[in-house]
Amino acid sequence: MTAFPGWQNYAVHQRRAKTGCIPTCYEILLRAAGATGIDYASFQDDFDLDQYGGAPRNNFISVAGEVEKKYPFVKFTCDSFAKGDGDKKLARVEGFITDRKPVIVSLANAPFGGRGWHIMVVVDATENDLTLLDHVDQDGAARTRIISKKWFVRIHDAYQGGDEIAYLSNPKT
Repeated sequence: MTAFPGWQNYAVHQRRAKTGCIPTCYEILLRAAGATGIDYASFQDDFDLDQYGGAPRNNFISVAGEVEKKYPFVKFTCDSFAKGDGDKKLARVEGFITDRKPVIVSLANAPFGGRGWHIMVVVDATENDLTLLDHVDQDGAARTRIISKKWFVRIHDAYQGGDEIAYLSNPKT
């Protein structure tokens, strides 16, 4: 089942690999919704709160708040899931997949040898797997990550961080 039909048409390169995953994913969802009145040329620069260093400030809620200040007609929502609620997180994601509405997931990087977490759009799904948009290369090539739904739940339950999902609340922006 295609979780996000035509996602390749909206996927964009993340300008800053270490800090810009949330604004990049938000931009993708806005593009997919056909949102007008958005300055896409500067979107990632305008809303990457960590691009200049310092204490980390990027999270789903803080970035959404800054987007809403500039574009009051845009509303993103974030759902957080406690450790041990990986099945609930997956069920919520599967609901978006069934409705063919784009959803962003946060996933801990520790099981993949990294630190922190990565924010990715769910672009496809099968009965057993999720396909996530890991990133888009500078040349425009999309790189996906396939992860089993069981592993998705296990990562959520066993590793620090990566507890949220986010989505566009008002898709008719």
